[in-house]
Order: sequence, then structure tokens, then C-alpha cells
Amino acid sequence: MGGYAFAVRASVHVPACPVVLALLAALLAACAGQGKASVAPATVAPTSTAAGALPASLATSPVVATRSWTWESTNGIEVETRHWSIKSSLRSANFLGSLPGFYEAALANYRTGLVPLPEPPQRMEACLFGTREEWARYTQHRLGDDAATYLKMGRGGFTTAGEAVLYDIGPRDTLAIAAHEGWHQYSQTTFRSALPVWLEEGIACYMEGFRMPPGAPVPTFLPWRNAERYSELRSAFRKGRLPALREFLEGSPQSFLAVSRDAQLAYYAQAWALVHFLREGEGGRWRPRLEAALKQAVRGELPAAARTGPGFLVIAIEPDFDAFARAYDRFVGALVDANSWDRVIRGESPLEPATSAPDTTSLPRNRP
Repeated sequence: MGGYAFAVRASVHVPACPVVLALLAALLAACAGQGKASVAPATVAPTSTAAGALPASLATSPVVATRSWTWESTNGIEVETRHWSIKSSLRSANFLGSLPGFYEAALANYRTGLVPLPEPPQRMEACLFGTREEWARYTQHRLGDDAATYLKMGRGGFTTAGEAVLYDIGPRDTLAIAAHEGWHQYSQTTFRSALPVWLEEGIACYMEGFRMPPGAPVPTFLPWRNAERYSELRSAFRKGRLPALREFLEGSPQSFLAVSRDAQLAYYAQAWALVHFLREGEGGRWRPRLEAALKQAVRGELPAAARTGPGFLVIAIEPDFDAFARAYDRFVGALVDANSWDRVIRGESPLEPATSAPDTTSLPRNRP
């Protein structure tokens, strides 16, 4: 399945997987010594062994193989896990060491976070560049004439034909976007019917929230733990920048970016809120229908009329669009009024009463 999907964030450190960090650091040092020799785009040269020959200490690691990786003048490494091929020129070995475990945990979340879903049919590819300049050159190479829209993004990344292309915007935000784009990679390679754009983006935002428990090798994914989207939802609502539901459903990240970057960020926040509403709104009334529709999409049985615009809602979720829209507006209004940052940071619904003191260390710097 082709097409493009992307994410932006306005403006998340993660401990490295201890059993792979030393190996990755050594490989980074080796790659750094390779000089500036230019190689044809996206070539790799094996420098390590397959899974069976890895050191015994890596037996429980998600890493199955590593290679040096070079694209033009950019030198880095490629790390393979069971489900991912991660090509990276990240400068931080510690950050790089966190990626294999993070990506595998993200995939487990895609497959269980909404409804049981199958494994992807192939290993998925991600490119994480150390600088925006490297990312921009690769974006131009990868997308050609279509690159201009993506180069106008602020801090973000994109996915095309199952490959995610990101750059370092700080560990936590980079990982949040990796989780977002990873959903696009998963859906593009696994679903036989395309989801409508708003649902595709909403689920990707839903998959962004996570917490790294102290000492844990992998994150815990918590869909409500997304101060970025919650803050933007409240800001856009209070400034009158949230479009009516039908207008939102008929738009796309690209169409709202044509209005302004703020409009695009509001689009993502609204998509995030709508997926939460589909799962929890009105006592979970529409959750079974959402789950059934996702299973249909995997099997390729989602009706064509349910793949675009408001058609999905009317066909798969609720024939009474106006009643659904009113209920959704009430849900968003309650989210905005709740102002429950402590619950969001703990990964809990803002609509439930707080039970403990807030963790202010991860609050957004400039929330309204």
C-alpha cells in the first residue's frame, strides 16, 4: 500500500537496552572512522553476524543483526530486530541503543492497544537521521517533486511505502514520532483496506503516549499520556481553531497545513481526541464497532465508501451523524474543561478525578 503519512510536534530520555549498548557504541565508533566516501543511495555493507552468531549476552535482546550503513556522505549503522530494520546516523549511542526495544514494544502496542491484530507480513524499515539537513537531503531523494510539502514541516517525520523517515528532535519527542510513524508503517504493510485519513492519523497519535519506568528496558504505552496533543486540543478549542466535525473528517494533515501549521497541529489533536471518544465516549458505546471495522480493514473487507471522509462514521460507527457529532462535541468540551494535567501525565483519562499529586516534570513548557 503506498501513499504518504506524516506527523509533526510543536516544541521524551530513555535508558538504553543494556545488552546492546556496548555493541552499538563500538559500531558507531567504527562507522565514524570510515571517512567520507560517498556510496550510491541506501547501500549497506555487512559488518556483523546473523542472529545465530551474536554473543550470548544478546540472546534475549531484540537485535538479530547489525551492519554499517552509508547513504551519500552520511555514515551510520543498521540494526535489525525480528520486525524492524532501523537505519540510523544518530550521534548518541545511548539513544540509539534504546531504539530496538522501543520499536518492538511499539509494535506489540499496535497489535494489542485497540484490538488484537496480526503480525506484519514483512520487516519494516525506519531511517533516523542525526540532523535535519541529512533528513532533508534524504527526503528530496526519496520523494522527489513531492518533497516540498514535507520540507515545510516543523519538527516531524513521514512514512511512505512502509518506510519511516525521521530525524533527531530530542529523545522523547523523536520516540513519540517514531511510535506515530510506526503505526503508519504497520498499517501500510498489514491492512488490506486503507483506513480513512482521519482515523489513520488519529490512531497514530493514540499510539504516541508512553512512559519509561525507572530501570525498565522497554516503555509502557499509555494513550492518554500525551501532553502535546492534550495541550494543543485545549489551546485550539479556546481560540476557536477546532473545525466542525464534518470539516475535520473531510480534511487531511496536508490540507490543514495549507491553512497554517497551527491548523495542522489542531488537526492531529482532534484526531487523537476522536479515537479516544470512539473507545470511551458514551460509556464505550461505539468501541465494538471500531474494533469490528479495524478487523475488516485488515482482511480487506472495509467497504470503499467507508474509507474516506465521514463515510466511515456513518457506515461503520453511527448512522445518525448529527447525534454522534453532538456527543463528540460534549466529550471534547469536557476534556478541555477538565484541565487534568496530573492525570494526563500519569496516562489516565482527564475525565476521571485525580487520585494523587501531579507529576509536573513532564508538563509542556508553554501550555495555555
